[in-house]
Amino acid sequence: MRTRLVELVNERRALLDKAIESEDLLLRRLGELEAAQSGLSATIRRFDELLDVNLLWVRSASRTELAALGALPDQVWRIVSPSGWAGVAGVLVHQVTHSAVFVLLGLILAAFLWGRRHLIRFIEATSERLGKPTTDRFAYSLQVLVVTLVAAAAWPSVAAVVGWQLQVSSQATDFSMAVGGALLALAMQFYFLRALRLMCIPRGLAAAHFRWPESSVRLLRRELDRLSWTYLPAAGVLLVIVRLDPLNAGWAAGRVAFMVLALTLAFAFFRLLHPKSGVLAHAAKGTQQGRTLPVLYPFWYPLLVIAPLALAVLDVLGYLYTAATLLGRFVQSTWMVVALILLTALAQRWVKVTRRRIAYDKAMERRQAAREARRRDGEHADGEDAAGLTEVEEPQVDLDALSDTTGGLITTAVVTAGVIGLWIIWSDVIPALRVLDNVSLWQQTVTVDGEERLDPVTLADLGLALVIGLATFVFAKQIPAVLEMILLRSADVTAGGRYTVTTLTTYAIITVGLLVVFALIGVQWSQLQWLVAALGVGIGFGLQEIVANFISGLIILFERPIRIGDIVSVGDTTGVVTRIRIRATTIRNWDKQELLVPNKEFITGRLLNWTLSDPTNRVVITVGVDYGTDVRLALRLMEEAVKEEERVLEDPPPLLSFEGFGDNALTLIARCYLGSMDYRITVITALHHAINDKFRDHGISIAFPQRDVHLTTPKPLDVRVRQDGPAP
Repeated sequence: MRTRLVELVNERRALLDKAIESEDLLLRRLGELEAAQSGLSATIRRFDELLDVNLLWVRSASRTELAALGALPDQVWRIVSPSGWAGVAGVLVHQVTHSAVFVLLGLILAAFLWGRRHLIRFIEATSERLGKPTTDRFAYSLQVLVVTLVAAAAWPSVAAVVGWQLQVSSQATDFSMAVGGALLALAMQFYFLRALRLMCIPRGLAAAHFRWPESSVRLLRRELDRLSWTYLPAAGVLLVIVRLDPLNAGWAAGRVAFMVLALTLAFAFFRLLHPKSGVLAHAAKGTQQGRTLPVLYPFWYPLLVIAPLALAVLDVLGYLYTAATLLGRFVQSTWMVVALILLTALAQRWVKVTRRRIAYDKAMERRQAAREARRRDGEHADGEDAAGLTEVEEPQVDLDALSDTTGGLITTAVVTAGVIGLWIIWSDVIPALRVLDNVSLWQQTVTVDGEERLDPVTLADLGLALVIGLATFVFAKQIPAVLEMILLRSADVTAGGRYTVTTLTTYAIITVGLLVVFALIGVQWSQLQWLVAALGVGIGFGLQEIVANFISGLIILFERPIRIGDIVSVGDTTGVVTRIRIRATTIRNWDKQELLVPNKEFITGRLLNWTLSDPTNRVVITVGVDYGTDVRLALRLMEEAVKEEERVLEDPPPLLSFEGFGDNALTLIARCYLGSMDYRITVITALHHAINDKFRDHGISIAFPQRDVHLTTPKPLDVRVRQDGPAP
């Protein structure tokens, strides 16, 4: 037994050695397989990157020749063939008779279509509550938006359900499957068109809630109807053809459908965005958007019109995949912009309703205060009060005047959302732009590890520099509005402080953006030295005033001897500081005239700032009374008038003095302090009225200049007294 056990142990040991050797071999093989798999994954990634970069630039079909149009009748007949559509009808009949789900969905959609007119009636009825502060609410706009979106889903839901049933039916044919897939793909586009069309009904969301001009709304309705009858059928034909023959998507009928689709979009953009007759034509009349239209339209308007036409040309040249991919992203971007426009209109509507409500509440508070004051004085005028309440019902307030801060915040949010949305939509197409790295424009000398070498500046670098430059411009315009809103929530930050922060932030954004743009296009400091030297010579001769004003502007922003909203006196002009720019500061005087003062004047010259550290100011009332007047009584009456004025500060206390004996009067002066410059003129006028009334009630005369005339002649004057009329 021992011998046998030893043999078994040796055999087991040999088997274990073989097993260990096999495991080692397996581990080596697994390591090699992992390395091969990693290499394969890296190759696949490189191939994906290669496809992402080059696929859009590769022709996917042959060019469209005139000879290919000969097959167009047969292809069109294949689409409109009665046999194919009879098969579609047969599939639908089969689903109606065999699918309980289809029947149930059909009943639900029928009820939906029947209730659609009630939803539209609700939309029209809601418009009657708008415009009045007592009945208008922002919630109405949200309700109408939801109801509009629900009502617009009726017919698109029918198309989606029919397309779904055509695809899932057991009796489906190739043609019915293609039609069902096209209906499913177009259902969402159909829904967007119907929703926007329903928003543009005469008393709908656009006209009644957003207050869009009737001409623009009417044009939108007309173009949306045209798109529904041209864009959707052309897209449906194209999708059916692609599904019937995916390998030969270059059918002549398919290319013609794509061209009709592109031409329809180009014509719609041409009509809708025309600078004189489009939907934005009204914005050119004095609004902020109108001032930006001349800047944006020369770029955006031709681009939006030409882009679909360029895609049609690509389709004719055989770049079917490129044209289809770019058209899909183009349409998605268009709908995203439409959604942002609607969100902007909703935000502006909320601002308008809020401002209107605040104005109405303030008007009611003022009227209630006036009624209580009349009641205290014993004046009851019930009829006038009732009439007054009727007038307050429709306060005349400017509903379209939004504050710069709120408008800037809305614009910033929209621009940010637009940039993010465009990045999401076009992210899978952006790698194709790497092909621009192969286009070298010029060379720049760079130093790497102490060695100089030539580095090309490519077309991609130039495009990225343009994008960063545009982004710098947008952020420099919009970021200050966001900072303004953030700082506005802090009670410790004054208006001048907010302006300083936003202005310096704008300067910093512009500086960083310019440095990045110069670095991308190969402009280095060594290449700018000659420009700096030239600027130095120019500063020495003619630019020293401009540079001095710029530096003075920075000193003003940091040292803050003046701030936005301060009341200052410069020379003979007194007014409010409204803007501090790079070169000059704007002061608006009490006549609403704007004086531009170079910044250097505030640093090197004399400046009177009434509200620099303390808004408290002193009012001096000078009164001259006749000789023989009871001066103590007059001073006491003046003191009463000053103390009765509630806007006069008690600390420092008012000071009244008998200043002296004038040529024609006894001079009395009342000196008192006010807490703000806002009501300085009002208080001076009120004190003059009060002092004049008290002096008149107590028989005190306010003196005026008098002169005694002495006549001397060598002989007596001949003085005669004559009376008109008959002698008595």
